[in-house]
Amino acid sequence: MNTTDPLLTGADVARLAGVKRPAINNWQRRHPDFPPAIHSGGMECFPLSQVIAFLDRRVIPPRFLAEREPRGTSYGDRARRRLDATGLRRHKDAAPAVHSRNAQESERLVAELMGPLAERIRGAGVKTDYVNLLASLAFLRACAPAAWAGLLRAAPPRQSPEEARRLLRRVGDAADDALRSLGILPGLGRSLDRLRPGSYADLQHVIRLSNDLGTEAFRLLLEQYEEHAGLTSSEFFTPRAVTRMMAELLVREEDEQLTICDPYLRGGELLASAVEAVRDAGRPAAPLTVCGTGAHEDTLRLAGMHLMLHGVRARLHIGSGAPWNEPGRPSVTADRILLNPPFNARGSALHTKASEQWPYGPPPPGSDHFAWVQDVLGKLNPGGRAAVLMPNNALSSDSRQERDIRRNLVERGALECIITLPAKLFRDTAIPVSVWLLRHAPGRSRQILFVDARQMGVMESRTRRLLTEDDTSAVVRAVESWQLDRERSVAHAGTTGLSVTAELDDVRDRDYSLNPADYVAQTVSAGHDADALQTELEDSADMLRSARQVMLVADRQMTKVQRELDLVHDLAGVPRELTHWEERPLGALCEVQAGPSPSLIKRTRSTDGNVPVVQPTHLRDRRIVVPDQVMVRHEHAEGALRKYRVTAGDILCVRTGTTGPSALVEAPQEGWILGSNLLRIRPLADPAREVLPDYLLAFLSLPTVEEWIRTRSTATTAIGSISVASLRQLPVPLPTWDEQRRIGDQFRSYDQQIVAHRDFAQAVERSRTALAECVMWQAASVVRPKTTRKGQAS
Repeated sequence: MNTTDPLLTGADVARLAGVKRPAINNWQRRHPDFPPAIHSGGMECFPLSQVIAFLDRRVIPPRFLAEREPRGTSYGDRARRRLDATGLRRHKDAAPAVHSRNAQESERLVAELMGPLAERIRGAGVKTDYVNLLASLAFLRACAPAAWAGLLRAAPPRQSPEEARRLLRRVGDAADDALRSLGILPGLGRSLDRLRPGSYADLQHVIRLSNDLGTEAFRLLLEQYEEHAGLTSSEFFTPRAVTRMMAELLVREEDEQLTICDPYLRGGELLASAVEAVRDAGRPAAPLTVCGTGAHEDTLRLAGMHLMLHGVRARLHIGSGAPWNEPGRPSVTADRILLNPPFNARGSALHTKASEQWPYGPPPPGSDHFAWVQDVLGKLNPGGRAAVLMPNNALSSDSRQERDIRRNLVERGALECIITLPAKLFRDTAIPVSVWLLRHAPGRSRQILFVDARQMGVMESRTRRLLTEDDTSAVVRAVESWQLDRERSVAHAGTTGLSVTAELDDVRDRDYSLNPADYVAQTVSAGHDADALQTELEDSADMLRSARQVMLVADRQMTKVQRELDLVHDLAGVPRELTHWEERPLGALCEVQAGPSPSLIKRTRSTDGNVPVVQPTHLRDRRIVVPDQVMVRHEHAEGALRKYRVTAGDILCVRTGTTGPSALVEAPQEGWILGSNLLRIRPLADPAREVLPDYLLAFLSLPTVEEWIRTRSTATTAIGSISVASLRQLPVPLPTWDEQRRIGDQFRSYDQQIVAHRDFAQAVERSRTALAECVMWQAASVVRPKTTRKGQAS
């Protein structure tokens, strides 16, 4: 499939040829050279160029000639004259890029569209069908203005659910027609048919809101599609920060006309970033040619629409996850290639090429990492460059064949740079990857740049890391600085703790390991001088003294508690009715608030935020610690998230998953935001002050109470969840106010003792590490990257 070649239905072919529809069926049956049909979305399509070639070989019989058609006229001649009249060339030129107003507005718009509206429109349909609807509307607005204007004007006399479904069919048909005119396989109509809107007004509202869907909003829609489509690891979309960094590493201001390709297209995110990078570099879009190959019709369709919103009509093809196993596939070459391949996908590692057809060495069976690398190098034009994502196990694997391929890549100058990235960048997988910068090797290079960015990024959630703009900019600057020095034949000093240049002999000495950790000296483990180590040791000693002092205070408090244990023992032997304890439901004593939806947190979180969001993993020892923080901006904390702020005296407990001890909010956490999987329990501001937070925390931490919560958790798939209504029914025994205070003080002392001992243990561990660095400096230097032949720390 090629988007420079529109796709025709059988009815389209009949209109172009000036025959009745059954004639096309006859031609299909009788003539082996009739173009093979492409089936997609319940439709049978034929590439325009192949149809014209077939019709050129068929002369129109004299009795079927139209007026002014001379003898010898072919059906192909007739078809060419009718092309413009049928409107099949109405999308010949790419649409102008459709930009969103700004990122925050796009986030708000997509959040509104994916909120309650989504549930009311999709009915029994799945969320990906609804995302396809939004993508279709954004695409039609950009590429089919007449169809879009008709949708905005649509107003039937009876605005019933049935009319809403008719309007959906109209959207699907218009989108599929526009896709076919671009040579992209249709199929949106079938997806939209599964939606069941209950209200015509809701659908009209969605259409009106979609008028503001631009490039940034479409990228957010791709994230929604990825989240709900259940994509496999071979289909995960590439994170935005990674695509942008890869594109900036390949595009330069002085680049002339470029052909940019992605041999394994996912959602078009790499090519879209390349287009943005080209335009940011100040180059016009006209000399830019964009092409790609996708293995899945649904995502290829989204990629085509994505690129059209960027004003680019790309040449897209359906392929597979193993281009080396497609001998009849047309060869495509490019000046720049960006690739996130599907490693070891089913059927990908057959390697049907003969050994001599692998110029850098045959990949080992069952592994296609280096098959992709060699496929990319074979597609580069002279002087071309590529950025390829590779799994980190390819950097220094034990496989002899892979080691030989690494050696050949290095010795022949095909490898420019290796950049290792942090783990947890991709959805649903923690596997770390590296960016390999490759080039069409004009000759042997004596240098390779190694960049170690494993420590970059911030934790966006417990399972997802995000590279910030500062992170990616630092990597790009490091690479560009090296490239500039290389062009000027100037020795490159590298960037301390981030990058270093390795000479060819250094790579040989390390047996062709391409792991930047073998070359880049990290400041956390190397490069300390004696003064720095002494300072570290002194800091550790201060920390140890402080922790010891905290322990002494906690010990004195515990001595007081021990003196009161006799009283507690006596009280435990008194019948309960004589202690004057009453029982009240938790809901009568406290306000119980569930955390915000994950989508609201996702929409408002920010790398430059200053208000932390408390997560379940932050509840520790009945206190709150936040070692890895999800942050939101102050304006969001005061706005959309205001009702979820916490205050001193609140108690937080886990709502879903494994329930455990609750935690008390203290003064330092005042104003932080309640996380999605937490419940906030806030004693009511009653003049009677019926329950003290410290006492309530001690009660909620009882094993019997935790078991009560577990047994009343509602099973949702494999994860338990306690509802607000259920927790409000928890019976709470209430002693007198003084008794609550005494009990609360006792257990607070125990908690302080636990925390003090943990802090002391951490301080001892840090002191030991600092002392080891000082005493064993010579031994520690053995495992540090060695000095290169030019004296650089590698």
